[in-house]
Amino acid sequence: MGFSVECRMRLISPFRAVSLILAGLAVSGCASRIAAPRPTLNYLEYNRGKSFPTRSDLQLDWNAHSLHLQDVHFTDDSFFPDNFIIPNAFLRPLIQLRFSDALKAFTEPYYGYRLIHFFRSNPRIGLGIEFTHHKLFLNDPNQPVRVSGTYEGKPMDQSLSVNAFIDYLSVSHGVNHLNLIVTYRWLLSPTIAIPDGRWQPYVAAGFGPAFPHLELKLAEDAPEWSEYAYRSGPRNFNFSFGIGTRCKFSPHLGAYLEYKFSYSHLHDMHFYGGAGNLAMEFVTHHLMWGISLIF
Repeated sequence: MGFSVECRMRLISPFRAVSLILAGLAVSGCASRIAAPRPTLNYLEYNRGKSFPTRSDLQLDWNAHSLHLQDVHFTDDSFFPDNFIIPNAFLRPLIQLRFSDALKAFTEPYYGYRLIHFFRSNPRIGLGIEFTHHKLFLNDPNQPVRVSGTYEGKPMDQSLSVNAFIDYLSVSHGVNHLNLIVTYRWLLSPTIAIPDGRWQPYVAAGFGPAFPHLELKLAEDAPEWSEYAYRSGPRNFNFSFGIGTRCKFSPHLGAYLEYKFSYSHLHDMHFYGGAGNLAMEFVTHHLMWGISLIF
């Protein structure tokens, strides 16, 4: 009886040992899978930037007048009131403990936000939404341009200064692009902590509505000729294309630099109680730099 019990114990104990070893391997494998970092797929980004001067034809209609001003030059004033790539409008009030004024610096003069989600099945491809705020200023109303069309019931086609008809014109509270964007990235220099790569060159394309904030004063010296309002409409839209690179300092923090080309089609900018309309379309070159919060 004692012999059979001893034999049974000797036979069973190796199976138990193997079972324990297999269980230990399984647990350690699960633990290693749990501990291994996964690629981060969501990018919340904020940028500053600069848009560059551009040119646009203007179609100006009010009452019985219809004028086409060709090749009008606009500037950007992208760093106003900072006039430098570092936002002094943020740093100065921050040092002076004027926190509300410091926060306002993040909404002027050029800024943008975007949220991008990369797909787990293909982390190179992402879909997101982007808001870009940039400006236009007619800082030289004395510039000569070709003016054609109808004025006071008479046809005209001659070279005149812009200020013959416009005292002041800007889209200084923003051309304001709101785009759906698609992006493709390359995942370079992966590490254990950052499996999707420290360096991520990318290309992106976007399309969506534009919400221009028109500021206009026609040459006639009367209050009703002034306009200061946002203008939305089905003919206010834009598209963009960008190329850039992103650097991940850690799994949850990065920075990026991007060049972007955009086209703005602004044909629904009404004024004078809806009796007048200003239309323009132009291309813009942008240089953007920003930070990425990654999760």
